[in-house]
Order: sequence, then C-alpha cells, then structure tokens
Amino acid sequence: MTNPETTYTDADYWSQRWEKNEISFHKSTIHPFLEKHLDKLTNNNESQKQIFFPFCGKELDMAWLASLGHEIVGVEFVEAACEQFFNENNIKYTVSILKNFKLFTSQNGKIRIYNGDFFNFNLEYEKAFECVWDRGALVALPADLRVKYAEHIQTLFSGQNLRYLLDTYDYDQELYPGPPHSVRMDEVKKLYGLKYKIEVIESQIHNRPFNERLKESNNLYEKLYLLSNI
Repeated sequence: MTNPETTYTDADYWSQRWEKNEISFHKSTIHPFLEKHLDKLTNNNESQKQIFFPFCGKELDMAWLASLGHEIVGVEFVEAACEQFFNENNIKYTVSILKNFKLFTSQNGKIRIYNGDFFNFNLEYEKAFECVWDRGALVALPADLRVKYAEHIQTLFSGQNLRYLLDTYDYDQELYPGPPHSVRMDEVKKLYGLKYKIEVIESQIHNRPFNERLKESNNLYEKLYLLSNI
C-alpha cells in the first residue's frame, strides 16, 4: 500500500485526481462559512478588495466574490482546474506565460489564477495581500509541509490590515489519515500565533464524514479561524 504521507505530498497525485474527476473536495456551492463571514474577511469595508486563494482549484467562491466587485488572485498547480473554473463559469480568459507560471486572466482582468507551484509564488507577481480565503490549502498538506506552507504564505501577507479566514477540520487522525488533514487549534497557534491574533469564529460538526470510522465517532468538526495583525 502506498504511504499516504508520500502520496499526498506528490503533485502528480493531485493531477491524477483531477484527471479522474476524483475531486470530492470541490464544492459546487458557495462555502457557507465564507458567505456568513464575508464581512470579517473584508473587515466590514464595502470597498473592493483583492482576495487571495491559495490552492484555489476551481472554487465557485472566486466567481461569487468577483461578481461582488472584488479582485481575485489564485494559485493552483493543476492546469485543468484553472481551465475548468473559467469554462464552467462562462468567463472569457487569456493565458500568458510567466517565469514560473501560466497566468489565466479573465477578460476584465478581475480574476487572475497562477498555474504552477505555490512555493514559487512571491511578491514579484502581485502586491502583498490583506485578504486571504484558505479553504482546503493548509488541510491538504501533511504536517511537515504545513510548516513550510505557513512560513511561505506569511511572506505574501500585508504588514497591516490582514484578514485571513482559515477553514480547518478537527478530528482524531487515527480514524482517518487525510487529506483533508486534522489541524487543531494548538497547531494553528504554533504556525501563526507569534505574529497574528487568532480567533475561532465558527465551529460545527461536519455533516459529511470522510469515512465510516469518523461517521461512527461523531467527532468531526469544521472550524473557521480569523487571523489578523496583533
């Protein structure tokens, strides 16, 4: 049997999941946490924001936020996910080649998705981000890469006015190896607590357990954190 800690860190694994349409992690609706707490992401500011989507896939959330007037920047490794996002939402786009990425840009320029390795993305490409929606990025990674991810994404943050919504799962990982992985409060504090204020703003039992053992345990929670400047 393939070691999950190896398989899930392999970029080819995710490409194969998309090729086989094994993308149960993709939501076909706007995430209810985002819809409910959008004011916290924008800090109750009605002006248009630039919102960053790490590991963006083809999230419908991007199209929804763009329809509200916000500017969207995503990073996604799998090219098919980028293509599907634009095609399925009937958004015309162009593709250009940059140093480390293919850049998918909507015709109006409001949505930009960088197709390539997240760890190659830096502030050469975009200005620092004040607003971040992380649904499925941190939890997609095993523990060692979560440290690397947290260190890298912080280099993309604005030094002030940060609003980072982090969607996580909390469960006994002996019952399910992931992904999505369990990321508990103590780990979130360890990864981000030295520089950022951390608040739990939503916690509820997740109603779609990842396997039967988790279903029987009835102990799978989805939690939403807000990270902001201290």
